Amino acid sequence: MEITLKAPAKVNLSLLVLGRRPDGYHELMTLMQPLSLADELCLSDQASGLEFSCDDSALRENNLVTRAASAYFQVLGRQPRARLHLSKRVPVAAGLGGGSSDAAAALVGLNLLHGRALAPEQLLGLARGLGADVAFFLGGVTALCSGVGDRVQPWPDFPLLHYVLVNPGVAVSTAWVYGQFDLAWTNRRGRNRISRPNKRSLPTGEILVNDLELVTLEAHPELARIKRVLLEEGAWGALMSGSGPTVFGVFAEAEAAGRAARSLEARGGWWVRACRGIGA
Repeated sequence: MEITLKAPAKVNLSLLVLGRRPDGYHELMTLMQPLSLADELCLSDQASGLEFSCDDSALRENNLVTRAASAYFQVLGRQPRARLHLSKRVPVAAGLGGGSSDAAAALVGLNLLHGRALAPEQLLGLARGLGADVAFFLGGVTALCSGVGDRVQPWPDFPLLHYVLVNPGVAVSTAWVYGQFDLAWTNRRGRNRISRPNKRSLPTGEILVNDLELVTLEAHPELARIKRVLLEEGAWGALMSGSGPTVFGVFAEAEAAGRAARSLEARGGWWVRACRGIGA
């Protein structure tokens, strides 16, 4: 048996840093939407062991897909036997959740290959052990996430927005960004809620907030320039996703997003994609 699954990217429409936990991780509240931009994971049970390949040679070792597969077979109680091939389309370490989404696709795909042997609660437990965003990608819909991002409240009726993603190709360490973040910058009352807009309307400007911009934009001023350019190209709003460096612009229509993407691509030097929010 062989199956192929999409592993979508995501954007953080809001990301609030609320505090620091005893384990050293930060307490967050974030609103994330999955995107039409996606990696592709092909899985087969025709293998003598756990076999993994990827069209990006840099990702063939220590990949989150193999960690997810190993964790799945351990809970299943069987010797690992699967062939997995990952086709990368989402930039790595870009704030778009590509690795976490790949891991979620591996869990879902392996469970399909084994007749849904594990219950949804078991998959969720595995996802939380693999990384903060993996649980979000199991749902496939816009969701409000809290904790370290692993507590997921689906918002399936949230508007599906049009985006232009821009990545300047700089390297940003998520651990470094959180290490530089000072809770005094944002630690005030009344910041632990994210408003839920009407399905037929664009989100209010109050939603597009990312506390981590206070660190990443200071270190990489080019990201602030990208935000300005997106607004000049007609974006309704612009924000950095995750810890960066990808910046996205929100557009009311696909045609406007496409025009803006072509204009930005013509400038050269940036990775640019137009895409759309998706939901189950």
